[in-house]
Amino acid sequence: MYNADVLNSSTIEGMLAAPGIKWHRDPPDVIGMWLADPDFPTAPFIKKALLNAVQDEDLLYNTDDKARAAMAERVNKKNGFKLTKDDIYVTQGVIPAMWLAIQNSGAKPGDEIVVTDPMYYPFFTAVETCQMKPAYWTLHEEDGYKFDIEGLKKVVNKKTKLIFVCNPHNPSGRVMTKEELKGIVDVAVDNKINIMVDELWDDVVFDGRKHVSLATLSPEVADLTVTSWGISKTWGLPGLQCGYLTATPKVMEGLKKRAKGVLRGTSTLSIAAAQAALDRHGEYWVKDIIAHLTKIRGIADKRFKEMGCTVPELQGTYLMFPKFNVKMTHKELEKLMQETAKVGLGTGTEFGPEGEMHMRMTIATSESILGEALDRIEKAVKNK
Repeated sequence: MYNADVLNSSTIEGMLAAPGIKWHRDPPDVIGMWLADPDFPTAPFIKKALLNAVQDEDLLYNTDDKARAAMAERVNKKNGFKLTKDDIYVTQGVIPAMWLAIQNSGAKPGDEIVVTDPMYYPFFTAVETCQMKPAYWTLHEEDGYKFDIEGLKKVVNKKTKLIFVCNPHNPSGRVMTKEELKGIVDVAVDNKINIMVDELWDDVVFDGRKHVSLATLSPEVADLTVTSWGISKTWGLPGLQCGYLTATPKVMEGLKKRAKGVLRGTSTLSIAAAQAALDRHGEYWVKDIIAHLTKIRGIADKRFKEMGCTVPELQGTYLMFPKFNVKMTHKELEKLMQETAKVGLGTGTEFGPEGEMHMRMTIATSESILGEALDRIEKAVKNK
């Protein structure tokens, strides 16, 4: 019998006994909170789907038609699209979509790609790998990480080929407003610039906020946009590497042409898990996760503020991005967290220069693990 308390059941000992790099990158006396993987158990209906797939020997090449139909139904219902399965393309997570969007944008080495600062670092990696130049659209913590459109206009020029958007935003935790998205749309449409939107976290939003998909705001911007989702964050399935994207037929044709021979979709086990996760009977799981995360968010926010940290409002994702107002360098802060506090956190500068003195913490865990981690951090920063 399912009980929502299972989401609050993780222990340090249990996580160390389980596989996964989050808890095994560092020595066993370090609490793993650096990677955006939840400490929650896998939903029982997803486990059942995976076991059934193995039992049925669904391990040969197979079609992903049913999964793409479920993906289309999901984004139609939640995000306001009007898609069929033929408008969906399955990828190995969201990251390949970043590379694919650059390839399809017409960009050539030396052209510019707009990235926010801070931003999920694989966006930077994709720009570097494709030999493009990042154009930094700076988001300021003191402004609540507002997506200032005037700031975007300043970084756009004739060499700009693509705008990367991450909404909800990793690592700031901001959920973009419709007005902010409309501002991006205007800039992109007026300058005929392509957009790639990572909406991986669209289930994880708080306080009744509504996530808005940029590509639904106008037919003109839809023709410029690639939108990508996945099952890794809400469902805790990053190891299955299953993402999916959509675009208008003309754009999709270009994406598939460039992906041919390079991207091969994902595994049959990932497809089985995706179908189970996106089926409507799993909505209770999402509801219970949001309820638990809301409680955890409140605890972490209060404790960090009591330590003297500046804490950006966590509107979406389960990634807290506190700024430590201590008298030391960022490198010294990293060392303090790792070696003194014994808590493995994500270093803020990995997400851009604006991450200076910030650390990223994954709060998708139990109250007991969170409490121990915060106690260690508080003790380490006391009088610093």
